[in-house]
Amino acid sequence: MIDWGTIKNHLIESDEKMEPLIHQFGISPFAKKIETDINLFDNLISSIVSQQLSTKVARTIKDRIYSFGKITEFTPEFLIRTSTEDLRMCGLSYAKCRSMKEISEVLIKKPDYLTSLYDKSNEFIIEKLIKLRGIGIWTAEMFQMFSLRRLDIFSHRDAGLIKGIRIVYFDKEKAELDEIEKITSKWKPYRSIGSWYMWQVANNEPPINKK
Repeated sequence: MIDWGTIKNHLIESDEKMEPLIHQFGISPFAKKIETDINLFDNLISSIVSQQLSTKVARTIKDRIYSFGKITEFTPEFLIRTSTEDLRMCGLSYAKCRSMKEISEVLIKKPDYLTSLYDKSNEFIIEKLIKLRGIGIWTAEMFQMFSLRRLDIFSHRDAGLIKGIRIVYFDKEKAELDEIEKITSKWKPYRSIGSWYMWQVANNEPPINKK
């Protein structure tokens, strides 16, 4: 069971920068009750759509595909039967189409490929996911955070997270990897939640309330 009070107190006591951010942005959705009906396949495919795109552009492409297919979520069956040409007309690159179709074939053969990851270690999950075409470490990390709701994930590969850290801790100056590691280690075992606040800062700048 997730206890927001415990998480909040830990972050505030471990990192003085966290208290004003928690007051400004409220409770992180990562600290709320975990949904049990998350469509892991839809989430993973959506993350492929989002690779190297802004949130707005990715959402537009995803909506086009949903509208074209008259669907409300991605399924392996839909992606296999939909031609690459039709998917590309919706805005996807050839590489993304190929990835999505190959992953769909894997899930048709192994329906529990994703659901079996719930009780596995973070390292195992990364290793399992990057075997799929088009899934790199960043995508696997995002899947752990947003789909499996792992509470202690931080991605050094995410530009938004690094931007947020630079704003909050370094007055927008460049931060070295070891400096970032020192900061985020304070959030353990709740680095996913600390990350959420960095995203809020990065997406809402300016302003943020600093103490």
